[in-house]
Amino acid sequence: MTKKNINEVFNFLQSARMSRMKDDEKIQVIKLLRVMKPVAKDLQDAANDAAEKARAEYPDDMQKVMELVNKSMEDLANQEVIGVDTQVLTPDAFERLCLSNDWTFGQIDELEQILVNPATDDQNKKS
Repeated sequence: MTKKNINEVFNFLQSARMSRMKDDEKIQVIKLLRVMKPVAKDLQDAANDAAEKARAEYPDDMQKVMELVNKSMEDLANQEVIGVDTQVLTPDAFERLCLSNDWTFGQIDELEQILVNPATDDQNKKS
């Protein structure tokens, strides 16, 4: 998973509701957010630094500022992050998370691929 992916999921989940989830499922999401937060913060700090430098160099050219920020962030955002296991939810827990929020089908599909542990679904079918 890239730093950009982690940042997007972190930003998405930090505003998610968890009202229908069980307590242990909420704790899993909270733990995941804690692991993702430093990666998201580093990426945001790098974007802010790049924007500040670009604005100092081109104070009257916002298009040039955006180009420079995008260029400087591209490699950083695409770096792979090792050691962050995002697949922490069972299919049932993910369903409860979805029922707690008003998300589009596209958002649900993307999040499911990232958050749901397919092994837990196989284990549930065997029981």
